[in-house]
Amino acid sequence: MSRSLVPLQIPSGWAVMINHFGDEDPIVLDGRIVNDQFYTIGLLWIQSMRNDGERWALNPEGHLLDLGWYPDSDPQGSYRLVVIRRDWNNILATIESADRREIRAAIEKCLHLITQGVDDRELSHLVRASR
Repeated sequence: MSRSLVPLQIPSGWAVMINHFGDEDPIVLDGRIVNDQFYTIGLLWIQSMRNDGERWALNPEGHLLDLGWYPDSDPQGSYRLVVIRRDWNNILATIESADRREIRAAIEKCLHLITQGVDDRELSHLVRASR
């Protein structure tokens, strides 16, 4: 079985903590996705970093992108991308789609907008407007 991942353009200043965002169509057998390593809740976690002049570290005040497939291994499910600031109490945007190309574009757009310093209040609107 192939283990290819969706290619992502990630600007500097971001750390990929988890990546199982597969570039494979689901293989369905008996009503379940069997290549479920690419269709589970914990697919991708990208977190912003900061540089203190000497080294890079995760930015606890920064942004986090979390991607999963919901419901887990369900052929009727979809990707859910959540953009967060600081913690799960500060969700800025949620994007859902079963199309990995659309989700890839949303991830790259979010990373670009955040890196460019777009205000958090505008982020959700701008991401949705580009879809």
